Amino acid sequence: MTSNWDTEVRSPSRLSAVERSGLVGIAPEDPFDRLIELAVALIGVPRGVIALVDAERTTAMSSVGFPEGQPLFAPIDWSFCRFVVGSGRPFVVEDANKDPRTTGDPAIEAFAAVSWAGYPLEDDDGEVLGTFCLMDSSPHEWTAKDLHVLATLAMAASTEIALRRLRRDLGHTSKS
Repeated sequence: MTSNWDTEVRSPSRLSAVERSGLVGIAPEDPFDRLIELAVALIGVPRGVIALVDAERTTAMSSVGFPEGQPLFAPIDWSFCRFVVGSGRPFVVEDANKDPRTTGDPAIEAFAAVSWAGYPLEDDDGEVLGTFCLMDSSPHEWTAKDLHVLATLAMAASTEIALRRLRRDLGHTSKS
């Protein structure tokens, strides 16, 4: 059975965009680290991730607040990122244990993602490559200001991705 997010997550054009991004397999880098650190500090939650989503899994390009040595990837079925990538829209949950879209989801226990807010990371063609997301291990009421900050920083991360692609296409090496 195919879920409502599955078709878009596994779209050949989106997966091609993920591959073209040059982000597959990169180690955390300063520009992304600074953006996610800023988001966590401004909004006051314990964890944040900039994640790249392929057909099968979500992989952190940058993260804050996770225990040292914790794997920074998860099967796509264990990640709320699938909802963002599948719809191309933000996904916000104040209490995942009570929200009918997420009740019983493995991400709640695996990542202590009781509350979660994520925005799309897009390439310059509008393909959703992943998410810029924040989470808390307890319920969190996301304010309009929180969501504005998150949306703005997600756009900044998307701009960084587009600039990297442009520099690569022009034959320049990336410098962080």
